[in-house]
Amino acid sequence: MHTAVRGYVPVCHRMYYVISPQTGNVVFALCLYTLCAALLPDVLVDSLTGSRTGIDCQSCGNLLSKREREVLLLIAQGKMSKEIADRLSISIHTVSRHRQNILEKLHVGNSIRALDVARELHLL
Repeated sequence: MHTAVRGYVPVCHRMYYVISPQTGNVVFALCLYTLCAALLPDVLVDSLTGSRTGIDCQSCGNLLSKREREVLLLIAQGKMSKEIADRLSISIHTVSRHRQNILEKLHVGNSIRALDVARELHLL
């Protein structure tokens, strides 16, 4: 989770669902967040079934498309949108759309933060 003071901090996240016995639909979802004391947990536990799933450190690998990663790598090299468009043989408008998608997917406001987050998530 990102804080205004400390940057990214590890948190443990738990989801609980209340399901209607009549319809079988979720009627309520509860999210609980707590700061992790040490390292991030290495498993997810399904609170309904108790099943455990290992967490892959690279699980965010599909967050960005191949083209968005290419654009982000060129941004990391200091290339401007026009240069990126020329290098990838796409329009500058397409580059702008890729930039917007990257910012939205990474929940950041600018390319510098996008690069920081992408590195933290091992996307680059």
